[in-house]
Amino acid sequence: MASYSTEKIRPQKSGKKGPIILLGLLILILALAGGTVFALDSFNIVKIQSYSCYWDYGHATEKLTPEGMTEQDKVPLLIESGDTVVRIGQKLQEKGLVSSPEYFACYVKKTSAGEKIQAGYFELPVPISVEQLVPLLQTAKVPSIRITIKEGLRLDEIADIVDAALSESNPIKAFNKEEFLALTVDTTVIENFDFMKGKSSLEGILFPDTYDIPKNADSKAVIDLLTSTFQRKVLNQLGGTLSVQTLSTYDVITLASIIEKEAGSNFEEKQMVADILLRRLRDGWLLQVDATFMYEHKDWKHVITVQDKATNTPYNTYLRKGLPPTPINNPGLDSIRAALTPKSNQYWYYLHGTDGQIRYGVTYDDHLRNISTYLRP
Repeated sequence: MASYSTEKIRPQKSGKKGPIILLGLLILILALAGGTVFALDSFNIVKIQSYSCYWDYGHATEKLTPEGMTEQDKVPLLIESGDTVVRIGQKLQEKGLVSSPEYFACYVKKTSAGEKIQAGYFELPVPISVEQLVPLLQTAKVPSIRITIKEGLRLDEIADIVDAALSESNPIKAFNKEEFLALTVDTTVIENFDFMKGKSSLEGILFPDTYDIPKNADSKAVIDLLTSTFQRKVLNQLGGTLSVQTLSTYDVITLASIIEKEAGSNFEEKQMVADILLRRLRDGWLLQVDATFMYEHKDWKHVITVQDKATNTPYNTYLRKGLPPTPINNPGLDSIRAALTPKSNQYWYYLHGTDGQIRYGVTYDDHLRNISTYLRP
């Protein structure tokens, strides 16, 4: 196996011979003996690194599995720029992937792999031998993690989900939740979309989807990914400008965000609710939707009170006509399509009963009967 010596060699002192000559001879003899590199440290000669090692290939093929890990696991390893081969070996030993840093360094030297090892992040399979390990360290990759952003989440909920996913066993995490949220209200970021000029946040256009996000993605990269997906899957697919009746693109997204929370997952139901809400807007009715209260409280389970409905806030659609000032979540494509293609109907009221089914009413009396029948025990 590899043999390294880390002992300090102190030069002999003699009154008969010049210390400089002796020191030079000692360096020459030791260097010729094995190509060892030395550094002068006060009066000591310190062996820093040696490649004078005897080789046993049996150790190179021995596979190791860190304690507590299985074949389904991968071991994360970060090699930083400036790491020496021995330092890399130490990291590998700490991870339980090599028996000694010196043996790893000797193998790297003997196989001329030193200059091929890259700085970067690696996820190494187990069990693994030194022979298998070294080639893997020659191609640094940035792994990604699959993250699903569901329809109807607020900006802060998206920030929490991405932060939690990228935090798990991730030494190269660059994402910062607070920075992400600050960027969502940054005018220079918001106004990259013409229809967003003058708006207060990116709420509504962080597109819900399943993403493979690089583990080293920073906050801006994540925002760029989600908004560019909105551009590609919404604006590009639906013609670039969204409009229905007199609503602008931004209004359509706001309406779609309400539909996302007020209707179920069935597309036809979304279209029915879209038609009811559009007619309320057109005829000057109050929207009277509960989801806007929940958005304001940042709690989708918030129980709406009489005081809530009596408090005059921008998101109180029981007191203020028209749409709320911003989308209340980030809607999916079906809700956006429903806002653009409402299904004509004669109803003005709707509710979801305790069984989850939607019930419609033409008149307010119909609505009261539905409340009594489907909501009250």
